[in-house]
Amino acid sequence: MQLETNRLLLQTLDLQLIEAAAKRDTLAIEALGYKTNGEWPGQDFYEASPYFRELLMKNNGTRGFDSWIMVLKDTREIIGGIGFLGDPGPEGTVEIGFATNESHRRQGYCLEATEQSLNWAENHPEVRRITARCELENNGSKNILTKLGFKVDRTDEEIIYWSYPK
Repeated sequence: MQLETNRLLLQTLDLQLIEAAAKRDTLAIEALGYKTNGEWPGQDFYEASPYFRELLMKNNGTRGFDSWIMVLKDTREIIGGIGFLGDPGPEGTVEIGFATNESHRRQGYCLEATEQSLNWAENHPEVRRITARCELENNGSKNILTKLGFKVDRTDEEIIYWSYPK
């Protein structure tokens, strides 16, 4: 599954790419048609890769409510990841998350990708609520979520919990 923005391709992960990322195998990632400068996969994705592998296997492939990569159209370089933490729950809630490689931050890529992902999710009738969370000191994520219209639901000692008014 693929989405497109002005500068990016958003591509769902398949098992081959998850396996290559889990091994941090740059040559295998490149053999799948992507470029990487070594920043992707980041630690968060690396730690979550078993979860996304399990989700793909459970669903017999992607339904889109899992992990996507952000790929520069012109170079095919993976510059980050975005996605959802699973299918909508019983109340229709999905959680979105995103991360951009450090070398590609502050260039609007994450905002562009998140906006497109929100549009995609909103077109699924089973999605009635979109949430997000970020660490208190993560000003980049706070700025993106605020620009996109997310509202703070609550805060604890470490995390800010957000919701998107659908």
